[in-house]
Amino acid sequence: MKTTITTILLFDAAHSLPDHLGKCRNIHGHTYKAEVSVTGPIGEAGPETGMVMDFSRLEEEVKRLVIEPLDHRYLNEVLDFAPTAERIAAWIFDRLREAGLPVRRIRLWETPDTYAEVEA
Repeated sequence: MKTTITTILLFDAAHSLPDHLGKCRNIHGHTYKAEVSVTGPIGEAGPETGMVMDFSRLEEEVKRLVIEPLDHRYLNEVLDFAPTAERIAAWIFDRLREAGLPVRRIRLWETPDTYAEVEA
């Protein structure tokens, strides 16, 4: 049996979408909400017995790999692609996977009622 756990972290950042035909072509900001879900077996021994992963360890990794590089930044200068919610979510997914985390899903909320989702 596999189990999924999720942590949710917030970060603030600005971006612009220069090729967009609407107002999003201008610099504007969001308080992003990143939901990171990892899946795996429940540990049977050691310090993570009974857990997929310690929540604090998951949060620390997401903060280090995602939040710190993006928080209070102009995303157009940090990322080498047009920083749409869809592409940022994919970047987060890939970055965490490359670090060895068993990511199942990233849900990146750009506003309180819109999000992009990437799943394994």
